[in-house]
This record gives sequence, C-alpha cells and structure tokens, in this order.
Amino acid sequence: MLKIALLTLTLDGGAVHMAMTEAESPEECKGKAEAVEQVLIGAGYTVVAMRCGQTDLNLTPYDHGAGDRDMKWHYHVTVNGTALEDGFSARPVEAGTCTAEGDGAYCAVSAQGPQAE
Repeated sequence: MLKIALLTLTLDGGAVHMAMTEAESPEECKGKAEAVEQVLIGAGYTVVAMRCGQTDLNLTPYDHGAGDRDMKWHYHVTVNGTALEDGFSARPVEAGTCTAEGDGAYCAVSAQGPQAE
C-alpha cells in the first residue's frame, strides 16, 4: 500500500545515512522536511537530499537514539529532480551489492529495517 513519506539522506563519516518518516499529506511532509532540515543543519549534519513522495516501503519507526552500530540495513535510493516534492524510490539491498550510478542515485545505510505490514 502506498503511503506518503519524507526521505532524508545525510552524510556522516563518509557514509550516506537514510531515514524515512511517514506523513499524512504532502503538506505535512513539507512541514516535517522544513523542521527536520533546520534541526539537522543546526546539529552540524550535511543534508545530501530530502524528498517527499509515495512509497510502498514499510520500515521500522525512526529512532532518534540510533548510533553507527545500528546502521545495519542497506538501501539503493534514487531521488527524483531537485525539488522536495519530486519524489524518490528506495529498495533494500544486501550489504556490498549496491551500485549508485547516475544522478540522484545513492547507496545508503539505515537503522530502519524493512518490516511486513
């Protein structure tokens, strides 16, 4: 089932970290993006990309206390366009198998793992 989500990619120690948070509407997603971006930049993180879009990827909830050792899930991510509302696609991949070729393509790690609905 498709849902609206905010995808956030940050750079941390050379690795791209992915976080995804559901939103009720495109407007709510935009508001979340503005708030999250301010917090991340204020904390010294480099925001690689943020996109709002529809996804069928169901992930465990975001955990603010996750550390590097929790980043055990790997994803191939493609962000579309340059605007927040341009959308994205993300799919789980096995560690060491991701290749990020082309504009907007990333290999990312996350503390959020795939889960059944």
